[in-house]
This record gives sequence, structure tokens and C-alpha cells, in this order.
Amino acid sequence: MGISPEDSGKINKQGKRMSDVATANFLVEQIGGKRHIGDMLHSAWRELSKRFPHKNDPENRWTERRLRGWWNNESQIVKHFQMVELYETAEALRKARDQHAEFIEKTARIRQMAKLAKTNPVGGVAPR
Repeated sequence: MGISPEDSGKINKQGKRMSDVATANFLVEQIGGKRHIGDMLHSAWRELSKRFPHKNDPENRWTERRLRGWWNNESQIVKHFQMVELYETAEALRKARDQHAEFIEKTARIRQMAKLAKTNPVGGVAPR
């Protein structure tokens, strides 16, 4: 992914400073996946709420409204702990997606080898 909470405020590719909200939105997009905005925000909220429920601290619970406020630039405040939780979640999901892609690739190779073995039985007599 290449962006960390410490990088918020750094210069992006266009030479402009990335605000905390822009960084948060980028991480929300990484967490929720690139899809319809409502679905993406709901998915990100579900994942963040599952990982960081804040049961004893209702003011700091993750809400869809908080994510939508950042997305629509209605809020300019992203607390440090929120940025850290966003980053940790996005990083964990990136690693899980990479592992899943690796698993799919590996099973495809095994499936291909099994298909070849089925067409060429081992120990059979070669045709003359």
C-alpha cells in the first residue's frame, strides 16, 4: 500500500499535500474495496467495527456517518487513533488479499497438474 499514518500531510504524486481526511478516505477505500460508495462505506464500517468495537467508549465507536462525513468533506477532523486503526485494518486486509491471491494461484497450478496426471497415468505402458 505504501502509505502510513506518519505519511499523512506528506506530498502526493500531484505535488499537493494530502490532508488527513484525504488519507483517511484513501484508507477507507482500501478497506471497503472499490465499489459503489454506499456499499464501500458500509463494508469499511463493518470491518472497522469488528476489529475495533470501542464498547466502553461510545464517542469513539466507528459509524458509517463518520466515514461518510470524511468522504463528503463534511468533517476535517481525523483523530490519531482513528488514523492508526484505519491503517492497521487496511494493512491487514491487504496482506489477507495477497495471501488469498497466492492461494488461488497455487491451487490453480495443482489443479493443472492433476488434470495432466489424469490424462497421463503414471506407470502405464507407453504406446508404440
